[in-house]
Amino acid sequence: MDYLAKMKEDYDPLVPDLKLDYTKVELYLDLRKRKKDEVLKDASSIEICSRYICEGFIGLFYDSEKGPVLSEIFQATDVAFDFQSYLKGEKTQNYIKCLSDVVYYELSKKSEMTLIQNYPEFAKLGLKINHRLLQRLQLRSRIKVMGITKGYREFVEFMPGVEIHLSQSKIASYFSCSERTVREIQHALKLGKI
Repeated sequence: MDYLAKMKEDYDPLVPDLKLDYTKVELYLDLRKRKKDEVLKDASSIEICSRYICEGFIGLFYDSEKGPVLSEIFQATDVAFDFQSYLKGEKTQNYIKCLSDVVYYELSKKSEMTLIQNYPEFAKLGLKINHRLLQRLQLRSRIKVMGITKGYREFVEFMPGVEIHLSQSKIASYFSCSERTVREIQHALKLGKI
């Protein structure tokens, strides 16, 4: 599959007035393939890259007294990274893990700076990507705040196929509810009751 062409197709509408040459970007990107449950960023480490997801799902976690908490889910065309660590250049307790088999482009923070220096036209795209990232974060947060009872149907519609890759305990941690509630809601959805 031509993942660079897919990325171009995804990003071009964000900056319709620019004709960007993605072969320039390709020099700074590393295409990675990882398996489900592989850790991409450890807890207590500094985030040094962002990941444009071509295929699959990635999760942002932290550990609580009750166990791992899934706080964010990223899907194809999202950019996945530990925002807090990346922006501040500081360690966090967050870790990033593959929720499914994943294909993604990795762009180091250093490479991003060099890319913008060498090809300033990509700065405008970067701003649009950040804007979209914040919009999607807001949408995911709105669905989470609805709670699983009201938000689960919208959750699975917004992230098609994600429920196949998530255990009931991960879904429960994401929505801050019990696994029993997850089972009840999933059953109700199958029966068409929600």
